[in-house]
Amino acid sequence: MSRVAGLLGAALAVGITALPAAARADLFSSLSYGVHASTIGDGITLEKPLLYDFSVRVTTGALSVTNQSSYDGTPYTTTTRYNNFGVIGDFRPYGGRYRISGGLVFGNDRIDNVARAQSALIQVGNGVYSSAGAGQVLARVSFNRPSIYAGVGTGTGIVKGLALDIDGGVLVRNGVSNATAGGPLNANPAFQADLNRLQGELRTHIVVPVVSIGLIYRP
Repeated sequence: MSRVAGLLGAALAVGITALPAAARADLFSSLSYGVHASTIGDGITLEKPLLYDFSVRVTTGALSVTNQSSYDGTPYTTTTRYNNFGVIGDFRPYGGRYRISGGLVFGNDRIDNVARAQSALIQVGNGVYSSAGAGQVLARVSFNRPSIYAGVGTGTGIVKGLALDIDGGVLVRNGVSNATAGGPLNANPAFQADLNRLQGELRTHIVVPVVSIGLIYRP
C-alpha cells in the first residue's frame, strides 16, 4: 500500500507541474518545493499556483510515535505509524500571506497496541487468561480511507527565494479496528468473544490536531 501511495503521489506531483503558471509571478514560482516537520509525519512539500489567490500543495509524511496506554486494566505499548501523502488546496484572501486550507490525506497510517503481560495472567475484554495461551495480543486501528484536513496557515520570507511556512489544523479520521492474538487460545470461542470486545473498545473516529512547520524554496 505504501508503494502504491508513493507512486500516486509522484504521479500527481508530475501532473501539477504541467498546470498553467499563476497570474501573479511575484507571489510564487511555477513550482515551489521544500521540507516540513509535522505532527502527522515529516516529509516534502510541492506547491503549484493555479490562480492569483489559489494554489495546490502535495505533501508527504512519515513518522513513528510510541507511548503507553491501557485497556481493561492491561498495559499496552501504543505505536502510531504515519505513512501518508496529502493533496491540499490553499485559498489566500486578496492574494495575501495568510491562507485557508482544505484537502484530503491518503495512505496507510495505523495505530498498533501491543499488550504487555506483567504476570502469568492477562485480561482481554471481560476475561482473564493465561498469558502463554493468549500469546501476543495486538489491537490495531488502520486508517486506509482518505481523511479530511482543514486548517489555516501563513508564511514569511527568510532570505530571497526561501520562506518559512507554518500551518495548523485538524485531520478527521475514520478507521477500521481489529484485535488478534498469537496463542493457542485463538480456538477458544470465549477468548474470541473477548477479543471482539477489545476490538470494540478501540476508537476509530478521531480528530487529530495538526501542526506543521516547513522551509519552502521558491526559485
